Amino acid sequence: MVDWLSHVLLAWIICQILSVKYKFFGGRHTAIVMVGALIPDIIKVGLLFRWLDIDIWDFIVPLHTPVGAVISAAVIALFFEEQMNAFKLLVFGMATHFLFDLPLAHVSGGMLMLFPFHWGRYQVYLIPTDDCIVPILASVVAIVIYIVKSRVTAKNQVGS
Repeated sequence: MVDWLSHVLLAWIICQILSVKYKFFGGRHTAIVMVGALIPDIIKVGLLFRWLDIDIWDFIVPLHTPVGAVISAAVIALFFEEQMNAFKLLVFGMATHFLFDLPLAHVSGGMLMLFPFHWGRYQVYLIPTDDCIVPILASVVAIVIYIVKSRVTAKNQVGS
């Protein structure tokens, strides 16, 4: 799915940029942030149930809210040795997901950002959800960052 590709690439790009100053965001921690970026989209499992003609949308909609995603991240963090670090990284990835979903023009009317306190839906209407420019741009930026980082690493190893 293009949506998942965008979220994973954008989380990876942010981690690569942050890892220049903060080593915590590099290495295996980047993968945890990337998983966290997909947590709000656990709701996509509803597509499988729709295909099976089972209506579960009312039960899983809260998973695509900040509160539901934090609870999901807490449950997923239980499977890690360093649970608190894993939770922080998953929540950071989740935050990137919501940050990049907010500018989208959602067909459904927006995201439930203040659920369960308010049922209002929010969106900024900048990017149509069917626009492929975001994953293409994210892919190009990710490739550039990867090439630059590889050359810097190779140059540092030769100089050592």
